[in-house]
Amino acid sequence: MKLPILHLVDGIHQFEQVLKPESLNFYRQALYPHPLRVEVELNKFERNIQSSIRVETTARYECDRCLAVYEKPLMLDFHLLFRIGKDTLQTEEDEVVVLPAETVELDLGEWIQEQLVLAIPMKMLCSEDCKGICAGCGANLNEDVCSCAAPATDPRWDKLKTLRK
Repeated sequence: MKLPILHLVDGIHQFEQVLKPESLNFYRQALYPHPLRVEVELNKFERNIQSSIRVETTARYECDRCLAVYEKPLMLDFHLLFRIGKDTLQTEEDEVVVLPAETVELDLGEWIQEQLVLAIPMKMLCSEDCKGICAGCGANLNEDVCSCAAPATDPRWDKLKTLRK
């Protein structure tokens, strides 16, 4: 998403755009197959542009326990501060981006992509009480009953079972 900033006057400016998922071109693109609605508010003052960015879409995940594909709405809010022109500003902050003086447009694609990757859950679960898949018969325990017989035991341990009684 590219925003023109060359003739931007001081003050607040609103931008809204719907991005096709393939326009971002990143390795986890399959997780975001739906269009992304992006709202940007830029507040320009002197050589600074403060931005508030909201991204809304529907993510498609595969449950780590039962392997069912499910969709979940996703809304991301993040902020960046752009400083135009080189000067004495020295910072290690990730949210502050120093741009060359000849910059005519902001390309937010890289930061949107970064936020989408950071939003991927460590453990994808269709629900908190997902029962998963039976290791024996492969049945989805959320939908079916396990058709496995009683678990087979190793006959070498049978003597130890008599000690428990």
